[in-house]
Amino acid sequence: MPIRLSLAAVLLLALSGVAFWPAYLSKVQQADGYTHAHAALGTTWLLLLVVQPLLVAAAMRPQHRWLGRVGVLVGAAFFISGVLIAHRSLVRMGAEQFAREGRFVYLPLAMAGIFAAALVMAVLWRSTPALHARFMAATALPLLDPLLARILFFYFPPLPAQYLYQVPAFLLFALALAGLCVSLRGPAHACLPFRRFAWGVAAVLLGFFAVPHSEAWLSFAGWFRALPLT
Repeated sequence: MPIRLSLAAVLLLALSGVAFWPAYLSKVQQADGYTHAHAALGTTWLLLLVVQPLLVAAAMRPQHRWLGRVGVLVGAAFFISGVLIAHRSLVRMGAEQFAREGRFVYLPLAMAGIFAAALVMAVLWRSTPALHARFMAATALPLLDPLLARILFFYFPPLPAQYLYQVPAFLLFALALAGLCVSLRGPAHACLPFRRFAWGVAAVLLGFFAVPHSEAWLSFAGWFRALPLT
């Protein structure tokens, strides 16, 4: 599994260049500090996902543990930057635009939450290699949506409905979680933490198709927008 995780992180890094070229990398001077910070932290996190499994494969445990402590700080900062970017996007909206599009903050906040949950669980289960590795792998999965949605939007013909841009990433997300669950060997109680996490993530992803359209979510989005964060 360590080598596969490193290769997956390399693939995500390559896709990031393609996905973020039209709106960010080709116009990097026009982006604000929040975007630069989020991009730098996300890139650093993926590089950690490349290096850390290789350290495990090479039996370099002390270096793996030291870099893991650094990684917790990077991951926490990446989560915070994701929340701040979501807030910044709402603050920049006028009243009419917020009424139309404010509900879509669900997705970036959901992905940030999934990333944070996977990171916390990876830390809590760091003494159980099989669970720790799977939770670390799960931290990469929230990146699928921003990458695949942008690639579909910028490089392929328009889709008939906006929500369809999320479907490929969600399916791949679910398949990856299912594969990580199936490959987890051991007693049922030992596998339970990751399986519960996987079901929770599935509920959050399915919630994208209903929760943002509820009055409760719109109220939350308005409250979140009013916070003095950015």
